[in-house]
Amino acid sequence: MRIVDKISQLTESECIVDTLRGIVSENECTQCGKCVFGYEGVTQLQMMLTDIAEKKGRSTDLIKMKELCEMMAAQSLCETGEEIAKAVLVAIDTYRADFESHIGKKGCRAGVCTKFMTYHILADRCTGCGECADACEDDAIIGKARFVHIIEQKECIQCGACMDACGEDAIVRAGAVKPRCPKRPIPCKRR
Repeated sequence: MRIVDKISQLTESECIVDTLRGIVSENECTQCGKCVFGYEGVTQLQMMLTDIAEKKGRSTDLIKMKELCEMMAAQSLCETGEEIAKAVLVAIDTYRADFESHIGKKGCRAGVCTKFMTYHILADRCTGCGECADACEDDAIIGKARFVHIIEQKECIQCGACMDACGEDAIVRAGAVKPRCPKRPIPCKRR
């Protein structure tokens, strides 16, 4: 299956940035090194796509990717380099809103890019046991016994240890749509 066909058939649960990053990373141009535009082009694309997926994308990345891919399409010595370049150009044109959403740090529509996911403690399920706070190595969870705990999003590194530690299923992972949670610890309704 051609790369362009793969990216044109994405479902709602697939992210274009993550899909392209996988295609570029597994491409044979990363091992070849026979032509600068294939090897270096794919390496640069891989770095930019990784930055975009990890909330480090810059507003100029799409322009740089487009310019790079135009050069790759014209200068690569093999069809593989040309195909990757054309696929990325098609992806930018087709899924521009998704790229811009990632770069503007609004989120990953498909909920695939983990850096855009956040963890939240649901007040109606929390018993205030403190297991989540004990599991968090970064001290991102505040609260005391019999109070609904709060995850400080600026401190959280999205490791998921709190979610694994919670026996009440009170911790959820959310993408663009966040659940309503208290802003500060409040007494638990559940015991």
